[in-house]
This record gives sequence, structure tokens and C-alpha cells, in this order.
Amino acid sequence: MKSKVIKGISFLLALDLVFLLAFAKSYSTLTLFPPFFYAHDVMLLIMVLLCIPYFKFSPRIRSIELLFLMAIFYLIYSFFNPGIENVEIILRQFMIFGYGICLYVIMKSVFINKTIRKNFAQSVMYFGLACVTVQILYIPFVFLYEGKNPFFERWYFSPIIMMGIFILASYILLNVKDKLLKNILFASVFIVSFSTGHDSTYLSLSMIYIAYLFVVSSRNHRIILTMSLFIAIVLVFYFIPSFTDVNVKWRLLFWKDSLLRIANNYFIFGDGFGIPYGTEETIKNLNSLYPDVPKSPRIIGDEIYLTAPHNSFLSMAIHIGILSIVFLFYPIKEFFTNKSLRMDKEILFLTLSLFGMVVFCAFNVILELPHSSSIFWIVLFGLIFKLSEKIGIPSDE
Repeated sequence: MKSKVIKGISFLLALDLVFLLAFAKSYSTLTLFPPFFYAHDVMLLIMVLLCIPYFKFSPRIRSIELLFLMAIFYLIYSFFNPGIENVEIILRQFMIFGYGICLYVIMKSVFINKTIRKNFAQSVMYFGLACVTVQILYIPFVFLYEGKNPFFERWYFSPIIMMGIFILASYILLNVKDKLLKNILFASVFIVSFSTGHDSTYLSLSMIYIAYLFVVSSRNHRIILTMSLFIAIVLVFYFIPSFTDVNVKWRLLFWKDSLLRIANNYFIFGDGFGIPYGTEETIKNLNSLYPDVPKSPRIIGDEIYLTAPHNSFLSMAIHIGILSIVFLFYPIKEFFTNKSLRMDKEILFLTLSLFGMVVFCAFNVILELPHSSSIFWIVLFGLIFKLSEKIGIPSDE
């Protein structure tokens, strides 16, 4: 019975990812129970309820559990804060951690199954392949039926496709043996990424490739690679306008305000949930960067609570302090201290995939929203559990 339920939950999790890919925001923003129970959220809640009888804390991931306990404490605090009254806003902001809590319960429950554990990395790869395949099929549709140039504009079929691109690119680097074919396939994925219209997508792919070279190279080659990377960064900011345009200025202004806010809280504390993401002066300065025309990204009304600083990790720190970022990534420290783990293809594949997502999240609003945050948490927890498995911490059967 237990095995069947766990497999059923795994099927629902896979189905949820398929729906996020196939129906995109039509699925993640579909309200089933007003005012804020959306289809994706309800699916996660159903899986969590099914997991509860089979959930075991052992083996413990204490930093992750501490992170989520902090988030829940701040959530309770926000409900009793007299200056914060909008329950819907409080819950929407909390979901930057709420999605992670749901996926932690789900992943910890399904990973007790030996078959699921064994095939996890391969399943993640298939999802990445599905994302890239869908986008490849969508490109000619945009060109032929929309009559638009499908490249360098935001023509991604679903927001989760960018995450799939990072996954497949990482898999290609680690599992295609022929160097020429490896680079051709990686370049092909890179070209497909141009149809997403996100500079941060190209940046994330570039960082994945550089990180791969850094891991597999000798020490002398790493020094050369580091110097080349520094020169490349300077050239990118000098020759590519999109890395110095108004969007970059908008982010830098918002990030500066966020960092000052975090510093004013001594880095340790947060402001809780249901709060404006920027000060009144900063919002005014951000809006001044764009003309007052239809569809300009101006922050007005309730948008002050919904428009985050386009860096999911800064958003975390604003809500509950900088320790949230430390606790989030602490469990993967073994990858950096254990050479044998870095050379393990499965571990390195998941790490590179996660690295690409982290870079992308550092420039966009990702973990705050339901559209593509699930796959981030799935890969993160899968990597953590795999690291525990490789270093000899037993999993419950």
C-alpha cells in the first residue's frame, strides 16, 4: 500500500510539472477556490496531505528545516503585526518559502522509494528534454503563424522552459562523450535559448559551461579560465547594450535599496510578509526610469507588494534575513569539500543544473511565483538527498 501511494504521489508531481510546461500561467493562475487557491497550489496541497502519513524527518536536513521554521515564525508574526492587514498579500509573499516547504515534504516522502531515488536524475533530464523540445516546436509556430521574429524577444512557451534549458545543457556537458558533438549540442540549446528573450538565460548557460570547465580542468587551466572570465565580463558590459540598458539600471537601483534595507536590519532580521518591497522614494525613482505609457513596468497600487527586486535571494533576505540564504545552500557544502563528489556525474549534473537556476533566480522573480519555482526546489532537494546518499547517510526504506 505504501509503495503504491508513494508512486501515486510521484505521478502527481510529474503531472504537475507537465501541466506547468503545457499550460503555463493558464494552469498556475487558474483559481479553483477564491481568492487565492490556484490549481497548482491545490495540486501541491493534495500531494502534501497524501505524504503526511509517510513523512519522516530522518535523515534530518537541519538547516533546511530551520529555514522553514524561521519562515513560519515570521508568517505568524506578520499575521499579528498591526501594520500589516492584507492576508492575501501576506500569504502570496510567504510562498517564496511555502512552495519550498511543500516540495520538501513531497520530495522527502517520495525519495524513500529506491526506484524513484535511482531514476531521479534521469527523470530530471527527461523533463529538461521535454522543455527544450516544446520550445523548438514553438519557434516555427511563432515565425509562421504569429509572423514575428522568434529570437531575442520573450517567446518562451512557458516560464518553466528556461529551467529545463539549464537542465538539458548540464546533462549534455556531462554525458555526451564526443567533444565535438557535446559542443554542437550545447550550442544548439544555446541558440534555442535566444527565443526566450532573457539575457539572464544566456548568462546562466554561459556560467554553466564555465563552471563545468572549471571543475574538469587542471589548476593551471583554472587560473587561465578565471582571467578569461574576468576579461569576458568587462567586454560584455562594454559591447553588449542590453547589459547596461534601463532594465539593468532598474535592477541595480532596486538591489541597492534592498541591500540597505537588509543592512538596516543588521542582516540577521527580516521585515516579515505583507510588506512593500521598496521604499516610497525608491519606487518613485524606479518609475522615473520608464515613460508613463501603456504596458510600461511602473509600480503602482498593490504592485508595491507584488513587484519584488528581481532577485529571489534578496527577496528571501528582506522577508526573514540573510541567514535564510546561508541555511538554503549549507546542505550542499559537501560538493565543494569532497573531490570525489565533484567528479560524480550524477551529482555534478544536478549541481550544474541548480547553478544555472541560481544564476537565473538572481536576476528574476522566480521563487516568489508558482510558474517555475517547483523545479528549482525539486532539483535542490534531489541534490541534497543524493549527496547524503553518496557520503553514506542512509535513507529510510
